[in-house]
Amino acid sequence: MRRASWITLLAIVVLSNFAVVAQQSGKVWWPQFRGPNSSGLGGGKPPVEFGPDKNVRWKTTVGPGLSSPIIWAERIFLTEFDPAKKQLATLCIDRSTGKILWRRAVSPEQIEKVHEISSPAGSTPVTDGERVYVYFGSYGLLCYDLSGNLKWERRFPMPENPYGAVASPILAGELLVLNHQGKDAYLLAVNRRNGQTVWKTDRSMFQYGWSTPVHWSHDGIDEIVVLGGDFKPNQRLMAYNLADGAERWWVGGLPPCGKSTPVIGAGLLFFAAPDIILEEAAEQRNPERAAQIYANNSARVTAVRPGGKGEVSQTNVAWSERKGVPGVPSPLYYNGRLYTFLNSGIVYCRVAKTGELVYSGRLGAPGFYYSSPVAADNKIYIASEEGVVVVLEAGEQLKVLATNKLDGAILATPALADGNIYVRTENSLYAFGQ
Repeated sequence: MRRASWITLLAIVVLSNFAVVAQQSGKVWWPQFRGPNSSGLGGGKPPVEFGPDKNVRWKTTVGPGLSSPIIWAERIFLTEFDPAKKQLATLCIDRSTGKILWRRAVSPEQIEKVHEISSPAGSTPVTDGERVYVYFGSYGLLCYDLSGNLKWERRFPMPENPYGAVASPILAGELLVLNHQGKDAYLLAVNRRNGQTVWKTDRSMFQYGWSTPVHWSHDGIDEIVVLGGDFKPNQRLMAYNLADGAERWWVGGLPPCGKSTPVIGAGLLFFAAPDIILEEAAEQRNPERAAQIYANNSARVTAVRPGGKGEVSQTNVAWSERKGVPGVPSPLYYNGRLYTFLNSGIVYCRVAKTGELVYSGRLGAPGFYYSSPVAADNKIYIASEEGVVVVLEAGEQLKVLATNKLDGAILATPALADGNIYVRTENSLYAFGQ
């Protein structure tokens, strides 16, 4: 691990929770993947019913990509990939009209290999309201001001991740933090103003991770928490000291292939660790092997209390359950409950503090789910790959309020801001509002 000589002088007071920074003029913006500190929680009263011909504020054509839209004031940012030109681009869109204000493209020497449903433009940007920070596995980190002027960039070697680099960068005070995934795996913190390395911590035990880090501030301590995601068993949820990247604690014995992002609420940190899920063709080719794999499944949804050091599986785990573990979507903490969404349109709702099951059931919208749930105005929004956005009431019973069918597949997570919901489909970005 490498530390900058001045890092011990970095004042902790500037390392404020970014969820607070994202509030401006009484409005909560959506500055990164899943909004303020990856919580999935937005403001205002987004519409319940919407579609290609209902409650549409605007629709803008965008290129291929899986990054989720982020929002600050009157600007929306996302990324796209042009396979013909082999270029990766950052877009800035006017939030009121949907007009593309600027597009800045880079041309990598080589485009990384990704999973068939993924994209080289898979990571979601992050903004502090002054600049926008972008990561492409094929290129590295880029920083633009809000007018599209390049402020700095960091070129990185190809990550060599078999499914592609999709973890998104986050901001924590003055630091931009990236979970760099691949054969050369590490957690990197750079100065957001100039891109210079502040610290770099080895993560070679978790080479092929896909989890976006989360900033956990508690008891005067600032931590960066990352879910391990290699193909090997005995993975970990790891917590690092924000100031210098030193390891603080971990939950071990987790299954391989962690993908989702932890979420914070009720004084706890929640994470979902799915086990290996075979593709349908693989199950059909060798059903006996598939049955054996699933019989030994060690997937779990877990709540962790703060304050531990070293291995905390026996000391700081508040509860852990084997049912209701999502494959890709991150958990959602909302109004004292924890929601998880599984393929085939299955939802589990638990009491967040205890793990007690409130309900489970089907949404009536089958298919695969890669997008993560978001919530506002006592309503939960979850999108399927087939282009259906289901709206649930955030209550003690499963109550579907609307099933909204769009005209394209949805893999990116929607954004909520100022009473609107912004949904990226395979070819378009929609803004829906009343």
